[in-house]
Amino acid sequence: MAEGERPKEATAAIGLMVAAGIVEIVLGVYFLLYGGNLLGGLLFLLLGVAYALGGRALLAGESWGWGAGVFAGAFYVLFGLLLLPLAAVTMVLAIVVIVLLFRVREYYGMVRYDPDEEERQKQDLRAQRTANPEDVHCPKCGGTSLWIAPDGSAYCESCRTGTISVRRA
Repeated sequence: MAEGERPKEATAAIGLMVAAGIVEIVLGVYFLLYGGNLLGGLLFLLLGVAYALGGRALLAGESWGWGAGVFAGAFYVLFGLLLLPLAAVTMVLAIVVIVLLFRVREYYGMVRYDPDEEERQKQDLRAQRTANPEDVHCPKCGGTSLWIAPDGSAYCESCRTGTISVRRA
C-alpha cells in the first residue's frame, strides 16, 4: 500500500456504512409512513442518517466519520435488540463495520499514544531548544534558560519574558 493510500478495510467499511445508511433511511421512512412503528422508524431513520453522513465523511477523509460509524454501529446493536426480527441484518452489518473500523483506527488517527514516549519526546525537544552553547543571558534577569529561535529572539523560562534579540554575556 502506498503512502497515504486508504486501506482496503477502510474502503469496505465506507461502502458498507453508506449502503447501510441509505437502506436504513428508506426503511425508517417506510416504518414511519406505512409500517405503523414510529419508534422503529425513527431509530432506523436517525441511525441511517448518522451512518450515511459518517461514511461520506470518511470518504472525504474527515476523521469524525470514524466515531460516527463506531457509535452509530453500537446503537444499531443496542436498539436492534428491541426490534430483533427486523433489525437482525442491520445488527450484523453494524458489527462488521465496527470490526472493520477498529482494524483501521490507526489510519484515521484513533490510537492511544504511549504517554511515556510522548513525555520523553517533550523532554528531548525541551533539551534541544534550551541548549545554550553560546552562554547567552537574558537581558531582563540574567538567566541562561532561554529558548533561542533561529532569528535571535528568545524566551526566558526564568522570568517568563520574550526578547526580540539577545546579547552575549
